Amino acid sequence: MTKTVIRLMALVLSLVMCLTLGACGGTGSADTSGSNESDSFDDLGGDIDFDGTVSGGADGSADGGNAGGFEGEISQSGRQDVFKNIPKKLKGTTVTFAHWGDEGGAEYVKVAKAFTKLTGINVKWQIYDQTTYEADIAKQIVAGKGPDIIILNDKIPQIYEVAAELPKIFNVNDGFWDPRVTEQTKFKGKSYFVNSFYSPYVPTAGIVVYSKKIFNDNGLKSPVDYINEGNWTWETFKQCMLDADKIGYYGGVLDPYLMSLTMGPGFISYDAKTGKMSANKNNEAMLKSLKFYADCRAEGLVGNYLIAQYPAGNIAMLTTDAYAIKKNGYLKDMSASDFGAVRMPDSFEGKPCNYGGVGLRAYGIAKNAKNPDGAYYFLRYFLDVDNCNKDASIFGNKEMQKFYSETVLKAYRENNLKMSVLGGPLTMIDLNWTHSEIFKELRRQSSEQMAVELEKIMNTFQNAVDESNKRLDSYK
Repeated sequence: MTKTVIRLMALVLSLVMCLTLGACGGTGSADTSGSNESDSFDDLGGDIDFDGTVSGGADGSADGGNAGGFEGEISQSGRQDVFKNIPKKLKGTTVTFAHWGDEGGAEYVKVAKAFTKLTGINVKWQIYDQTTYEADIAKQIVAGKGPDIIILNDKIPQIYEVAAELPKIFNVNDGFWDPRVTEQTKFKGKSYFVNSFYSPYVPTAGIVVYSKKIFNDNGLKSPVDYINEGNWTWETFKQCMLDADKIGYYGGVLDPYLMSLTMGPGFISYDAKTGKMSANKNNEAMLKSLKFYADCRAEGLVGNYLIAQYPAGNIAMLTTDAYAIKKNGYLKDMSASDFGAVRMPDSFEGKPCNYGGVGLRAYGIAKNAKNPDGAYYFLRYFLDVDNCNKDASIFGNKEMQKFYSETVLKAYRENNLKMSVLGGPLTMIDLNWTHSEIFKELRRQSSEQMAVELEKIMNTFQNAVDESNKRLDSYK
């Protein structure tokens, strides 16, 4: 993500890894480091880049073989019935999927090959720079070379320039698709995007990664221990960092934006009923999260080290998103056996953290798509994590696969999703907003000054909202 899923929610703190241009890491020609700032571990009081995405959940068997276990669940075999009667005219055709490196990774190519073997429909991957994804696709559409499938990864309003209304073949209430996603991404009463209850790429609010080597090898109380005690809070999250710091390790990479989504709305929301953006002023959730970050920073627990440095093994904790546990994800250079993943903390200051805030991740059909029906069948196959687990190894290991099915997907299905958007509006006013000095300055503030400084930047968000609404008004 500049690598946007790294860069999206980089927001206010340069929470930059998630510009969403990403809601999940990607390649394309995007930066994979997550920052242009110093990589030094020496100055713990310096700048820091954050990884951002969102959290969700579904459950499954111990080996991840069945992403099921919820009311209305369709069995794995039942989800395959749709492929039994594919129109003969689609066999031999090609579906083109526009991505920036995530979905087109080596393991997902295996999934596509299995789909082709099953259906006779070919899949072609069309790679774009994530930072200019929508604009570049628009050019390709004009040239008659556009894709069939597009990705919505936080980029409202830009994505509506290239999205077509969902074809009638999509029945978003059939039990496979998650109608909440379609409903919350409507524009002028029309449906444009889908995701599934079984998706390997659900919109989520965050997870916590911890170093097994640091905690286990040194006999430290781990996040799992606190969860087993029923005491997994932001306060015990901090205690984990303190314990690691005392024996010479770095506490953690903490993303206040992800933390805030467990307690309240993000900075900007999209209302599908009005087709408008709005800024969430007096954002108590964000203020509390920023103050928590500032306090941790003052104690030397967080600093200028980045998610890209996590594989070095010197950092105990990491707030991130589910892309971190993917085989081609943020931590692909780290042995999956060296770290564990758990859900975000359950409470802060004695109050539950179950708001259900998430980012945007969905899939649609491009304008002038040549094979929309073929695209439908591929999305039905691709957005089923059980197919991905059967045909390939998209997670770092079986433990990560199980965690995704039993924790991430389960929480996603059970939460009352409240979607937030950052990357789209903010890039309307500045393509390089993640490196803006105003956000760097904000994250340097003390806990006492945070409310004043946060108020100062609200004009930036309002300007982003205003420009986004102008663009939305211009769309037919």
